[in-house]
Amino acid sequence: MDICRSILGSYWAHIAALVPVLSCAEAGDEVANKILQDSVEELALSVKAVVRRLGLGGKDGNTSFPLVMVGGVLQANKTCDIGKEVINCISRDYPGACPIRPKVEPAVGAALLDWNFFANETYKEANER
Repeated sequence: MDICRSILGSYWAHIAALVPVLSCAEAGDEVANKILQDSVEELALSVKAVVRRLGLGGKDGNTSFPLVMVGGVLQANKTCDIGKEVINCISRDYPGACPIRPKVEPAVGAALLDWNFFANETYKEANER
């Protein structure tokens, strides 16, 4: 987890800064579209660095691993699907990447995981008695 923070830490602010650029790109601004394309490539490079460092794609890059896509900027809009473009960039080197778009907010998912862990621990303790 620390490697993710160290490699991607500065990119969260960068991604959030794209929101106004999206509006300009939707209006057909060529400079905004170039900024989006460059941002897609930079984000994909960062993700690939994490995948490589953690060995998620295996030696040949074909090993399957989840690629969770969260954040409003990564959702499709009228003219550009940044998330799809990022996935395409990553999949060129790591075809085993399996994109996941959560149906709930990350905090809800974390709470559900915690609840599941708590329920399992409680069940184990009850059965040990």
